[in-house]
Amino acid sequence: MHARQTVEAFGIPYVEYGHDEPEVEQRICIEFTPHTHHLDDYGIPEPAFKFCDEVAMRQQYDHCVENNIDFSEELDIFRICAMELVERRSKSGVLTDAPYWRYGIRYARGTRELIWFEEDELARPLPPTEGEF
Repeated sequence: MHARQTVEAFGIPYVEYGHDEPEVEQRICIEFTPHTHHLDDYGIPEPAFKFCDEVAMRQQYDHCVENNIDFSEELDIFRICAMELVERRSKSGVLTDAPYWRYGIRYARGTRELIWFEEDELARPLPPTEGEF
C-alpha cells in the first residue's frame, strides 16, 4: 500500500492510500493449423525463436564466444519481425522435405525490408527466460 494523493476535507488534509494493480504482461498467442497431407512423413518442428525475440547473427556470436569478447561491445542485436514455415511439397501436396522455419529481421532500423534467415544463421544472445521455449 502506498500514498496515492493528498486530499482535503473540511480544511483538513489527509493522505489517501491505495493498492496498485499488479502489472500484467500482455501476451498474444498466434496459432495456425498447418496443411497436412495423409501421406506426409514429416512433422512440423517447434520454432527455435518466437516473434519479437532478440537474436544475433550466428557468425558474430561465435566470434565473440571464441575470442572472449564482451557481447555488449561487439554484438549487434535484432528482433524477429516475421516467421515463415517453409514447406516443400510435390504437385500432389505431399511434403518432399522436412519443413523448417525462417525468421525475418530488419537489418537496418527504420526500413520495411525484411531479410530472411534460417535457424542456424541466428543465435540467442541471452538464455531464454523461464516459460519460453
